[in-house]
Amino acid sequence: MKREPFLIPRTDTSPPLFETSLFDALRQNPKSSIDGRFQGIPFNARIAIPDYGEHLLRRYGATAPRGLPSACEQAGIRFDLARFGLVIAFDDPAEIAIHGLDMVLDGTVRDLVERFGPVVFRNAHIAGEARNQFHRNIFPHLRFHTDRGPTAENQYSCFTRDPFDAEQRGRRASSTLFMANLAAWLEYVQNGGGDARAERGVRASYDLFEGTDMKALLGGVVFEQPWHEPDGTGEVVVADNRTVLHATYHKDGETKGYPIGARYLI
Repeated sequence: MKREPFLIPRTDTSPPLFETSLFDALRQNPKSSIDGRFQGIPFNARIAIPDYGEHLLRRYGATAPRGLPSACEQAGIRFDLARFGLVIAFDDPAEIAIHGLDMVLDGTVRDLVERFGPVVFRNAHIAGEARNQFHRNIFPHLRFHTDRGPTAENQYSCFTRDPFDAEQRGRRASSTLFMANLAAWLEYVQNGGGDARAERGVRASYDLFEGTDMKALLGGVVFEQPWHEPDGTGEVVVADNRTVLHATYHKDGETKGYPIGARYLI
């Protein structure tokens, strides 16, 4: 099934968690990092893949010989994530109201997701009773997919490693991988999955990279959230199903990590 991005009206009216203008510097100088504070806790923020578009052109030049804008037109897919993935790492454990019991994503986090794609909070966990509003999930190896169809209201996926959970306290054997919609389309077409002249829009699921050495692609074509912070460290990732796809990566191809916390937000 193919799907097209659409917009959901914002309903969050909570006070902002972050001053998002602080992150403007990363758009202007994506290979830099910035320092800030959240409720008195210092943090450092950086772009995971600052030159994402360049990586895509290097790998998929044969499929996009006239550049990414032309590929977007051919595929019928937008690409606004040339600075891909935002990683915010806290010096001390941070409790963040990513969402409340109403499952509405905080507006400032929403802004960061729109600007950078997947947003990772390291050494952080979700505040209050909302921390327990999740189910456990593990996705198929290298099956890049969306969690929500185009008519769903709750388009934001939020994945969590709970530092207070006995199973999730330790580092995870599997990681989570993210790709922009256009990147998945390019990989699929270039490696014989479909005819570029007929393949339009984003599929709900792609099985990609069979037999590929993924280590060479991580941090370039694919953004990896490894879930490997020290024992007892919380980690949170928020991504928009309308702009990116994700998959589980079993690093040796077969060993499954524990099911990660998953929830879906408005």
